[in-house]
Amino acid sequence: MPKVKDVMTTTVITIESNKTVAEATALMAENDVSNLIVMDNDTPIGIVTERDFVRRVLAKDKPSKTKISEIMSTPLKLIDPDAPLKEAARIMVRKRIRKLPVIKDNKLVGIITTNDFARHLGKKTFADGILEAIGRSNYPVPEVFEK
Repeated sequence: MPKVKDVMTTTVITIESNKTVAEATALMAENDVSNLIVMDNDTPIGIVTERDFVRRVLAKDKPSKTKISEIMSTPLKLIDPDAPLKEAARIMVRKRIRKLPVIKDNKLVGIITTNDFARHLGKKTFADGILEAIGRSNYPVPEVFEK
């Protein structure tokens, strides 16, 4: 059974909670990501997503100097890298979230997103490869006997 660590993204862009909305959006644009994990020193405390900017900044006409800590989503939902992939899916569906930070020994080690699930499901399995190879083989197929 696949585990979270088999599918997760290991490069996670973070931002300190005292940074501003302007700094966060610039960091997201620079790294071409749709979310940032909000940190307090080395501890993940929240997440800020494009959706948060729309709903909590633009829709409420907040200034770009607003602190990230004021708009981040919290409490942070977390998962262990050794957890089964099904558990991550259940949490994400139950909590209605699309991104789930991965924590090992209180350290951020990755993030699993709906895109990671889609990428994983799109990969060929070993069995798929064997079946494809068998289908393309050059072995002669017996002809049907005529009466």
